[in-house]
Amino acid sequence: MPKQETGDRVTNESDDDSVETLSRTLDSWRARIDELLVQFDLAGHEVRDQVRKQIDVTENVYLAARSRLTDVHRDTEANIKTLCGGTERLIRDLQQAFEAAEAAFHRGRAE
Repeated sequence: MPKQETGDRVTNESDDDSVETLSRTLDSWRARIDELLVQFDLAGHEVRDQVRKQIDVTENVYLAARSRLTDVHRDTEANIKTLCGGTERLIRDLQQAFEAAEAAFHRGRAE
């Protein structure tokens, strides 16, 4: 039995590391979103509503990813790998949404 307990502990530590890595990744994206929002606010009326919509989409994807990661902490009986995988997919969606918002912002400033 001690081997299994040790194995479980290693698995749990590995799961904790995965969750922590995802959390740090989301924190980094939050900082990037906040930076884009500051640029958006400083640009004033030069930027169109389309950019604001793109930023809103980006924030919504971020919130969905953060919520999914919070579920990992709450649902100890769930398959952590599945929940982390879902969060990783949301982070990829977040990256795409952010890049679209950033591109729209830069296009709006160039016009």
